[in-house]
Amino acid sequence: MRFYLLRLLAMLSLVGAPAASAAPTPRLVIAISVDQFSSEVYARYRENYSAGLKRLSSGIAFPVGYQSHATTETCPGHSTILTGDHPSHTGIIGNSWFDRNSGSTVYCVEVAGNNDPRARGPQKLRVTTLGDWIKQAHPRSRVVAISGKDRAAIMMGGHKPDLVAWWVDGVGFETSQYAGRADDEIQNILERENAGFAKAWSSAPPTLWPAQVPAYCQSLVKPHHFGDIDVNGKVPPTGAVEATAAPGFASRKEFQGAFRASPLSDTLALDFAANMAERWKLGSRRNTDLLAISLSATDYVGHLYGNGGAEMCAQIHALDQSLGAFLHRIDRLSVPYLVVLTADHGAADAPERLKEHGITAERVDGGAVIRALNQHLRHALSLDSDPIIADDAQLLYVSSPGDARLARRISSEAVNWLRQQSSVEAVLTRDAVAAAAPVAGKSPAELTLAERLNESFNPDRSADIFVEFKKYTTFGWPHRQGASVAGHGSPWDYDRQVPILFWWRGAPSKTSSAPVETVDIAPTIANMIGIATPPVDGHCLSRVRICSGKGAPGN
Repeated sequence: MRFYLLRLLAMLSLVGAPAASAAPTPRLVIAISVDQFSSEVYARYRENYSAGLKRLSSGIAFPVGYQSHATTETCPGHSTILTGDHPSHTGIIGNSWFDRNSGSTVYCVEVAGNNDPRARGPQKLRVTTLGDWIKQAHPRSRVVAISGKDRAAIMMGGHKPDLVAWWVDGVGFETSQYAGRADDEIQNILERENAGFAKAWSSAPPTLWPAQVPAYCQSLVKPHHFGDIDVNGKVPPTGAVEATAAPGFASRKEFQGAFRASPLSDTLALDFAANMAERWKLGSRRNTDLLAISLSATDYVGHLYGNGGAEMCAQIHALDQSLGAFLHRIDRLSVPYLVVLTADHGAADAPERLKEHGITAERVDGGAVIRALNQHLRHALSLDSDPIIADDAQLLYVSSPGDARLARRISSEAVNWLRQQSSVEAVLTRDAVAAAAPVAGKSPAELTLAERLNESFNPDRSADIFVEFKKYTTFGWPHRQGASVAGHGSPWDYDRQVPILFWWRGAPSKTSSAPVETVDIAPTIANMIGIATPPVDGHCLSRVRICSGKGAPGN
């Protein structure tokens, strides 16, 4: 009697959540990250989706989810999706950071102590992933991760993938012995995959962008002047057609840049993923397999053209179509599968176009800020060398070897100077950030700036001074074609808010305004497939699944 009463109470507490029976145990989990796919961009075109994004949006959709931390970059964002942990615990505090021990900047997936510049692996990821949990429970399960970027594939693939691969300009898809299997079978797969499109390109240059774009995209065509460069706003963008015109185009930098910032790069990644699902018969065995895919084109398009023009509109339309074709291929496997789609971060549009819409936005030269700060500190404190080390004007490291008292003086003077700069919104010290851990259960929408920074804070790796610039600040001034005109990386909501979509055949159609987080994805899926999880920051989402154990019924 007590059992039935407890079960009734649990069901009553989850009114509005779909029944657990609505989701058969998936034999294949497909986790997709669309790099730089902000909630704003997702919502802007939602009514126009007709293929893959339409299908995925018809399941359980959280249009405004959160990468709730402050450092909204590719590597930390991807580190949250399948670990269930914030960057404070994954240890991936940025795409790169200053390493105090070596005295140099390190890349998030570089392999320490290795002379091979292309050696890549998950060694800096300090936690395990959904794929690792699956492999621990069921060693024969397959884990595959594919992306246009090494850091995205590796963060989603985890520590023990069967195949992890990423795009390398002039090569095709590649792996590293430090990232996962690199045996003869894997090398043969990569060679066959790369040979396939290389052969096709030898007979006819590839089409980087669709020949036809929808009318709603054509209406956005407008020339712009970003920094020192002119962009005509047309689709295909300037240079995209010319990039394939010359003999030997595949080895030219012009083609490589145009390819990465084109819908074709996503199509190739999805084709490779579908090929692997078919080749290895993913989902056909007793235990669940994982296929992780990170699609990079949206990020490159956003950087080169901003996210408010016809270029991004056409990219999202092409993405929708490519995802549709991919899902149709997965359908033919005739296995029960689950798809979750999200993003590693959002982005702001180019400041020049934001101003057209009445938004206060500006460009800031981050390098100039750091140089001016160092000049001030050298003069004010009578120093012989620059005391601030930084590749990013938002994350500053204080250099004063062996002199803690001097370090405190440098930090105090730097904070005071930075707070007087008109482009700066806030400056926080390392101690203030370390002490700002959010209380359990606090909504990611309500986190203070210090709390957002805390979710990106790791005591071994993080900076000494955190500088947050005003909303809609873009770093850098584009001087030539091919330069970045827009960016991300801030703690503001336009960079933090991302869609989170769950779909399976028969999933209830529900759109929720709940501010769920990307760290909730892995524990939710683990609950659905009956896999135990270690303690993580995220929670099983009750609106997706009636969760056993620790859940978040209010989400």
